[in-house]
Amino acid sequence: MSKPQFPLVTAIWISITVLMLGLSVRSSYSLLQKRLNNNTQYVYSSVYEKTYINEILLQNFTALVSANPRDFVTIRSYANEMHKRYPQIMRLQIQQQAPSPPPEQTVSGPFEPLFGQPDLSREVLANTNFPLTFIEPLTADTRYLMGHNLEDDPALSETLSFAQRYHQPVSSAPFRGENTAQVYALFLAFYDRNAAPNAQNLYIASIIVNIASLLPNANFMNEGARAQIISEHDIILDERTATENTGLGSDLLPPLKDTRTINRFGQSFKLYITQKVSLQDLNPGLLLAILFCSAGGYALLLAYLRQRVRSASQHAQLYEKLKKERQQLELRIHMRTQELRDQLIENRRLTHQVLAVQEKERRSLSRELHDELGQSLTAIRTDAKILKRIHPEENNIVHQTADSIDAIAQNIYDVTYGLMRTLRPTALDDLGLMDALQECIANNRFAEHNIHLHTDFRGALNEMSEDYNITLFRLTQESFSNILKYAHAKNVRIELHRLEKGQRGDISGDRLELLISDDGVGFDVESQAFKSGFGLIGMRERVRALGGTFSVRQNHDRGTRITAVIPIVGNHNPQPDSLTLSR
Repeated sequence: MSKPQFPLVTAIWISITVLMLGLSVRSSYSLLQKRLNNNTQYVYSSVYEKTYINEILLQNFTALVSANPRDFVTIRSYANEMHKRYPQIMRLQIQQQAPSPPPEQTVSGPFEPLFGQPDLSREVLANTNFPLTFIEPLTADTRYLMGHNLEDDPALSETLSFAQRYHQPVSSAPFRGENTAQVYALFLAFYDRNAAPNAQNLYIASIIVNIASLLPNANFMNEGARAQIISEHDIILDERTATENTGLGSDLLPPLKDTRTINRFGQSFKLYITQKVSLQDLNPGLLLAILFCSAGGYALLLAYLRQRVRSASQHAQLYEKLKKERQQLELRIHMRTQELRDQLIENRRLTHQVLAVQEKERRSLSRELHDELGQSLTAIRTDAKILKRIHPEENNIVHQTADSIDAIAQNIYDVTYGLMRTLRPTALDDLGLMDALQECIANNRFAEHNIHLHTDFRGALNEMSEDYNITLFRLTQESFSNILKYAHAKNVRIELHRLEKGQRGDISGDRLELLISDDGVGFDVESQAFKSGFGLIGMRERVRALGGTFSVRQNHDRGTRITAVIPIVGNHNPQPDSLTLSR
């Protein structure tokens, strides 16, 4: 990775951080929306119940009157009891159809209003055909309505006509009552049950409902919540507001909204519930934790990337130096063969040194990641689990925050463990070569790529020094990587034998023989094996640094075969002088 790519990494990291913050905010909004929905359901249920009570009360009232219109005491007692029991009912009323007298008839006609209302005179009744003949409660504020025809009111005439035509509960549009409160009327027309249904026996019962009494108290709502009841024409009829939300950002963050519609028993309203949101509602502790972990992870990533840039730069410089030296040797090969030999030996020693330094750096970096970051993540997870133990309730915000911190720390640990395993397999140091190779095989997941792996390991392979272990591991690791990327193979075979007798080529006695083959598409070994890339070159130089031989050839009719033979010397320190001048 080059330095110009650092801004891209920074942009990606910032994007991930913003995404995590967004998910946290969305989770908080979802929780607030759920609470708001619960509040809305409560308001809806309360208003719906009251509208249902209004309709049932009106029907019971009409049933009582139609059964015995002249039982004045029972009717007024019932009306008075319903008025006291249900605060939304301002008054109950009855209109009675009055006959139209012939032109020659005087005011003192045959019509006698029921319910024993003393405020009605024949002179008053003669001026209307559908007067109010019953009002409860009958007070100084309502007495003037006696004998009036509500059809004369433009706001009620259409509703009364509908009630007379269909004999079903019907609601009027909201209007201002005597005390300027917003009210509406619920009408129901009916006949005297004890007489034939005709104009003389037609009545209209009505109740006047105070809209302000429909909404429940605002004590149950969250801080900053507001409940409004709105007419069909989007006119606010009444509202309830909880304690004002004065938290930071409450005027900047988008509020939550919910709407319900009630259209039953001739009563139609809209319920509009809003909830202001402040920063305190968005779990600022979790947001700060995400920012802190993101900043820490970004700092570690930058340190790792800078280390990679420095390492790549050093490797590039060393490679350029080797390339120049080899070019100089090729120009002088015929004149100074011995000097070329010495220089080649020196180059291979330098390669061995570079590989040793590389492995040392990888081990050091892996150990630092394990010791420093591992301990910090373990401490974070321990603190999170302590918090979860202190607050065991799963719905508790502290428990949820601690659980999220624990999950994030575990994810960072998994990523770090993958980096450590790439840099330096721990099994190689802790368990030996065989376990490290088995771990490498498992990590490459051949079965998921539909590749069948054949293995054959023989000899005392766990009793060798660090140079042989890391060389064999890197050869296997690089070979598997190339096979998965380019070979498209169905079968892969790896054979690793440690032999103490016999001879293979120029190497005899105690030696290692590694064979890795596949039945993939293969490639032109002669023109491509060591011409592009550094994978095969690095493998060859590792083997030669230990005094061995390395070859790449086609595997019979298809695929590729890699063979390495490495001698094992007593002090595990190969002698470069024994190397041949092969290319």
